Amino acid sequence: TGKSTIRITGKRYLKIPKLGYVKTSKTGVLQDVKIKRYTVLLEPTGKYYLSLQVEISEPEKYSLTGKRVGIDVGVADLAILSNGLKYPSFNISYFEKKAKIWQKKYSRRRHLVKLLVLQDRNKKVLCPRSLESFTNWQKAQKSKAKYQAKAANQRRDYLHKLTTHLVKQYDVIAIEDLKTKNL
Repeated sequence: TGKSTIRITGKRYLKIPKLGYVKTSKTGVLQDVKIKRYTVLLEPTGKYYLSLQVEISEPEKYSLTGKRVGIDVGVADLAILSNGLKYPSFNISYFEKKAKIWQKKYSRRRHLVKLLVLQDRNKKVLCPRSLESFTNWQKAQKSKAKYQAKAANQRRDYLHKLTTHLVKQYDVIAIEDLKTKNL
């Protein structure tokens, strides 16, 4: 995390003070903005993400449509509009199944590793192994995190597209206050 000045160098690179040159895909958006802060994150999948806090002059405004809509959150469907339009629930069962499989593998492998570490400690081995010396459970952890991230990214993308579409179409949106978990 830092407040230092970040410079845009070239078409796809940013120069961050402590890290040097970082390749990015969104330098075109950063042309007319002032970068205030930056944060570099390491995800469990092994990927690094750069988060920027920027100051822009004027946000983009959508044109007024004069339409109003009410949204009913459902159990079978994600949302049902007051005009009868239905948005289906998002199905990412493939990635959730894969994540569940890798969660089982990860748990099993970590348990076995813990047992081996305890055995080394109890036998008073000269050079006992640590959790970090076993890479098989770490590979399972990365695979599990990768599938969980894919499912979360697809769900987030679907919801962003849906909400952006609704905001562009309607001026006033009323959403019910009901929690679907309690149904």
